[in-house]
This record gives sequence, structure tokens and C-alpha cells, in this order.
Amino acid sequence: MFPNIADILESAPTTTLTSTPITPASEITMASDPITHIVLFKYRQDISWSDLESHFKSFMSLQQKSLDPHTGKPLIQSLKAGKNRSWEPFSKGMTHGFVLEFANQADLDYYLTTEPVHKAFSQAAKPLIEDSLVIDIKDGVLFGSPAEHPSAREDGVRRGTCHCESIHWTAKLENAEHVLCHCSTCQKLGGGPYSCNQIIPKEELQIISGEENIRQYRYKGASGKFVRCYFCKICTSHIYHHQDVMPEKIIVRTLLLEGGENMPATAEIFGEGRLAWVQELSKQL
Repeated sequence: MFPNIADILESAPTTTLTSTPITPASEITMASDPITHIVLFKYRQDISWSDLESHFKSFMSLQQKSLDPHTGKPLIQSLKAGKNRSWEPFSKGMTHGFVLEFANQADLDYYLTTEPVHKAFSQAAKPLIEDSLVIDIKDGVLFGSPAEHPSAREDGVRRGTCHCESIHWTAKLENAEHVLCHCSTCQKLGGGPYSCNQIIPKEELQIISGEENIRQYRYKGASGKFVRCYFCKICTSHIYHHQDVMPEKIIVRTLLLEGGENMPATAEIFGEGRLAWVQELSKQL
């Protein structure tokens, strides 16, 4: 994917180092946990009892009929439904509720966007419903970014956050994969055996929020030209690097992106710096 990448990536810095706490360069512009899917409906006042009963039966049958296309197993782990019976005046007009449990975000995404039985059910239900409200939650998770629409991931655009979530950005990847870098600089900056990266055009990175929390660390690479590392001033997560030898490109840290933990590693560079106990990637593929 990246021909001759070792010729353009900078490795260990020279002895001339500078560290400057400045905001990013102006050319850069701004899944496995269970999911509870909660659906509230306000039905039309003129809905008949037979239509409502039929609708409920169809909804409840989705647990048996909405299946994973690969395993044939139900996508919905559990399904509860009923009429609102609260005496508190906070229902916003919603009359009935449905609580669905999914094993992960991918199952929910498929159910909402592709699964044929659910899509047919949704079309049939539209004339019966006056208003609706939907939220998805992960048990115990109180902070963080919402899930992205699957179409965004299909376009290669993925959301990223630092560890403290004070900075949010998006990066568009040509392929959802990691390139491992074993250079000594990545090892020292990250405190690990390698870093996970991808080279992308600089315009494909968009800082959404928290730009004021980004700082820059600058050093001279082996070529004598500067490499600028942009990181969060609070938690020190490294977001991306920009090298003078590649003025139109940036190196984005792919493991900080949504779904990064599920991306495969398909290539590696600076193999001569690979630690003795790290297996060569080609032997694992």
C-alpha cells in the first residue's frame, strides 16, 4: 500500500531537539460491548386496535426473524415492549416503548440499515406512528462520542479521540488497516514496541473540537528536516505527525480512530528496529 515508505518516513531524531507548545499548523483543518436500543413511539390517535395488535406482534417477532447473515443467529439478544404506565408528566407524548439488546454495535448497525425483515417492518409501521424517539446506550458508559453512521465508515471517514476525550477529529482512510512502525522514535514516544499508522493527505484530517488542547513537539529527523508531532496537552495522546519531507501528507495514529482495535495490521516499516520478542508481521498473515 505504501511503496518505498521507509525512504520517506523519518526515523530516530538527531541530537538537535526542540519542544514548542504551540497549536497545530494552520494547514490542518478543523465495538464489541453490548448495546441497548431503546425505541419510544407515539401512535396515531386514529389507529385501530387490530392494527396496533398486529404491529406489536410483528415487532416482537423480529427477535426470531432478524438474523445474522453469516451465522443465522438472532441479532436481537432480548426484546421487551409495553405501554407507558408512568404517572410522571415527562413522556413527551410517547405511548409505548421497546427495549432491544444487541451483542455489539455492528449487529445493531446491520439491523438498522440492511436486515431485510426489519426494513420491511419499518416501512409498514410508518403510517401508524405519529412521532418517535430512539436512544442507544452502553451500560455504565456516561461519557464519550456517539457511534458514527455506518455510511461514514464505508466512506473511510472515522472519528478519533484522545484518551481524555478533550480532542475530537475525523480522518479519512483509504483502507481500514494499520501500518506498524518499529523505529526507535515511535518506541520512545509511545513507550511500546511499535506505533500504528497510516499516511493520508493532510486535508483528510479534520479537527472537530479541542484544537486549543493540541500541542506540538518538534525534532529533526535523519534527513535534517523537521518532524512535528501533535499531541493532547492533557493526556499526551499523539494524534498525528507532519514531516517537512512530505509537506502534503500527514501520518495519523490509526489506533486512536473508531474501530481501530478491529483493523488488521497489513504492513510494517523499519523492521530493523523490531524488538527481538515481536514476531515479524509477514509470519502472522
